[in-house]
Amino acid sequence: MNRFIYLRPQKRQRMTVSLPAELLERMRDAAYWTSGTTMAGLISSAIEELLHNLESQNGRPFSPRLQDLKPGRPRTAKSNLPVVSEHIQSVSP
Repeated sequence: MNRFIYLRPQKRQRMTVSLPAELLERMRDAAYWTSGTTMAGLISSAIEELLHNLESQNGRPFSPRLQDLKPGRPRTAKSNLPVVSEHIQSVSP
C-alpha cells in the first residue's frame, strides 16, 4: 500500500460525522503534538489503514455499491427481536 497517496492531488468531499468526545479530544491532542499533522490527515490515514485491513480480510477490494447508502442510522431487523405474543401465556379462569 502506498502510504503517500494523500500527496497526490485528489478531489475532496466534505463529510460530517459524530464521534465520541473522548476520541475527538485524543485526535486533537495527537494533531497538536505531531508536527506537520492535521486532523484531516489523521482521519484520512486512519481510514486508509482500516480499509486496507478490511480489504485484506475480504481477500480483495470490495465491489462497488449496487445502490446509494441509506441516510441515517441503520435500523435493526425486527426479525431479531422476540415476538411478545410468544411469551404470553393464556390464563384460564
